[in-house]
Amino acid sequence: MGKDLEEGPTLKTLRATSFRHRAYSSKIAIRDFSFLIDEPEKLGGENNAPTPMEYVIGALNGCFAVTIELLSEQYGGELQSLEILSEGTIDHRGLFGTAKVSPHFQWVKVGITISIKINRISRKQFEQLSTERCPVYNLIKDSGARTDVTWSWNVK
Repeated sequence: MGKDLEEGPTLKTLRATSFRHRAYSSKIAIRDFSFLIDEPEKLGGENNAPTPMEYVIGALNGCFAVTIELLSEQYGGELQSLEILSEGTIDHRGLFGTAKVSPHFQWVKVGITISIKINRISRKQFEQLSTERCPVYNLIKDSGARTDVTWSWNVK
């Protein structure tokens, strides 16, 4: 991490464009990539792709993985293996307007299994920094959703 990050904010704008593919389905374009969002058949879609909230829970896993890689490099760790399992619970009544509940995640559980050789930071510090620095985790946590992150350390 360079000195530029310490001197002031470094802001980056992320952009996505969405095109209606068909009912309950959109094609999303980001940078040089595109992907499909769809809903299960019982919600009017064709079940050809993950739902928006499934992408969010997948993004949480990817974000934790990147954050853990960065911390491993920063603290001289040797990351040997990493597995992340996340699940989020939503109340569809919020989306459908049948109850005054938030349509976002009500709670999110994350299980991280890690095998890493690291000696410049404690496991507790590593866990704390991972949750502090993971943007998607903080987006979910700051929404008011309950969050639970469990770590399993494989020592070799």
